[in-house]
Amino acid sequence: MWARTVAFVKRAGTVILTVSVLIWALSYIPGGKVEDSILAWFGRLLEPIGNPMGLDWKMLTALITSFVAKENAIATLSVLYGVGEHGLLQVLPKVVSHASALAFLVVLMLFIPCAATVAVMKREMGSWKWFIASLLLMLFVSFSGGIIAYHTALWLGL
Repeated sequence: MWARTVAFVKRAGTVILTVSVLIWALSYIPGGKVEDSILAWFGRLLEPIGNPMGLDWKMLTALITSFVAKENAIATLSVLYGVGEHGLLQVLPKVVSHASALAFLVVLMLFIPCAATVAVMKREMGSWKWFIASLLLMLFVSFSGGIIAYHTALWLGL
């Protein structure tokens, strides 16, 4: 059991570290500023999708990177919000509303699972049609859940 746990932590840690370094690099190329980076350009293309949930491009980018591993969402938010030694607990409440945070969590939990799970889904389904339909359904459910959570939280005054 111990050996398997250590092996899992090493594999997961390697993936998370690799993606975090890639996100960091993409967030500073070409000009050295997060707001002018390739990652910002990509995130801003997706921003209209996040507007009904109160999510900015940084939050949407974190959702996309969670496809590799859910833990990458935290690393991505840390890089994009430039938390440094302050940590996400200090920074996020200042830049994200309660309603948006709730929507983010709902979408993250209902979003397409990690890449390894998606690969197994494809293999088990054996059909591109059902595989694509499943992914689209997960996207629809996750974003619908996020929109409902966001507007419910606003209605409740959160």
